[in-house]
Amino acid sequence: MSALLRKVIDEHWARLDEEHVSGPEHVRTSDLPVATPVGPLLAAVDHGGNRHLLVPLTAHQHVRVDRGGAALTVRERPLENDHVYERYADLGCLRRDLDEVFTGLVADILAAVEEGPDRPLKALYTVLSRWRALFQHSAAPLTSDRLAGLFGELVVLNELLASESTAVDFWTGPSGHRHDFIVGTRGIEVKTSAATTGRRVRIHGVEQLQPPPHGTLDLVWIRLERVTGQGGTVADLVDRARQVGDDETGLLFKLAEAGYRPADAALYQDVRFTVREQWWYDVGDDFPRIAPSSVPPGISDLDYTVDLDQEQPQVTDAPEIRARIARITQENM
Repeated sequence: MSALLRKVIDEHWARLDEEHVSGPEHVRTSDLPVATPVGPLLAAVDHGGNRHLLVPLTAHQHVRVDRGGAALTVRERPLENDHVYERYADLGCLRRDLDEVFTGLVADILAAVEEGPDRPLKALYTVLSRWRALFQHSAAPLTSDRLAGLFGELVVLNELLASESTAVDFWTGPSGHRHDFIVGTRGIEVKTSAATTGRRVRIHGVEQLQPPPHGTLDLVWIRLERVTGQGGTVADLVDRARQVGDDETGLLFKLAEAGYRPADAALYQDVRFTVREQWWYDVGDDFPRIAPSSVPPGISDLDYTVDLDQEQPQVTDAPEIRARIARITQENM
């Protein structure tokens, strides 16, 4: 998604926010810089301050009305004045707390229309079908353990983004990859613990501590403390990643794969953590692990525990971590 396109859209809505909308069924509009054979796409704001994207329709097109979502609606909207009557597909966001996410959706639609300006309605439906899940709550809220695990991965993601703005591409954990991050030939596996003592990690499968082919592997162990009124939330880390990274759309879809959607933020607003320790280990030949070659035939789904108190971490403080990440990204880009 183009950061410039997002900026342009936000500027249009900001100008519209400054103007008064006369009635509950009215909107104020502004021409966006994306044209179609039947006219430009429009940014719009309604009487309640909610944001809309209006996509022009041909005389024979009709909109599949959809008011079932709690956040997004699609309807047909006519606009007329003394000289012209025009019809639009109106995509509206009814939750102001999702304005930034809606900007990303609209930017994706505009980019799709630019690629195929002859069929803007199809572009709207195609992009919307991919994005709609982000505006719905997850089927089941994340458990406290999964939320802590996601928090730990986002801590590392933000460290990577501070060094490389495209680092969302490195985040492979949500897709089920055996390692949470892959940077070139280096894997990074993140383990998060809320235990107050000990440094024990559960390893899932004999492949999890095996480096990528012809590569190396880092194990990152993070101790979190659940706190009240301090620390940070998953939403805080997501906002930071969205601001620093280049690919906001990719970030949001990876979060959805991990079971977290922007619509869920309020569910977890009181779940706050502080990072008490972050230790990085080189998983070399001497690191305690079970090698695939040592597992007898017929044994599968093998999980085991590693006691990290017996191992010496390579990196433990913030400046060393930043320097290590800078080396990783520079060496593997």
